[in-house]
Amino acid sequence: MRKLAWVVCAAMTISLPAVAQQTEWNPETAAATTAPEHPITVDQVHEMMRLTGAMNLGKEAMQGIMPLLRQAMPPYIPADVMDDMSRSMLGANLEAPLVRSYQAHLSTEHAAAIIAFYKTPAGQRLLATMPQIMKECQQAGAQLGQKIAAEVLERHHAEIEAAKEKYEQQHAGTAPNN
Repeated sequence: MRKLAWVVCAAMTISLPAVAQQTEWNPETAAATTAPEHPITVDQVHEMMRLTGAMNLGKEAMQGIMPLLRQAMPPYIPADVMDDMSRSMLGANLEAPLVRSYQAHLSTEHAAAIIAFYKTPAGQRLLATMPQIMKECQQAGAQLGQKIAAEVLERHHAEIEAAKEKYEQQHAGTAPNN
């Protein structure tokens, strides 16, 4: 049950900042979601990612997820398999899909304006405070996830206990002796 709560909390922690940034669909602004005529260049994507530290954040997020993934995996998964998964995930090349995503949504003109903004004092302030803001959002997401998980588990306490008893009856004598 503790693992379930951790997985729920991890999922909410990871997804809450992304959900918080989403906005409602507005037909008047729907045109802004179509691919631009002159998409952002690869160099502009690299510049934006360098200014925002996006690649470092992605790797840090993956490093944060790996312990949770290790906990969620069955105990019989060999350590070398998990080590390989960790190395493979951390070594994954996200550049091509990131560039495609940026190009699907930003024009060269928008990118130039965004890059120029990031270089202003206000842009630098935003970039400097964003890690703390994201950390606070993740903490809030984790707290909310824990609260919701605890409330749901409490609401279903009797059902869970009945399922646990049934499971234990069905599997009596199959556990290894200590």
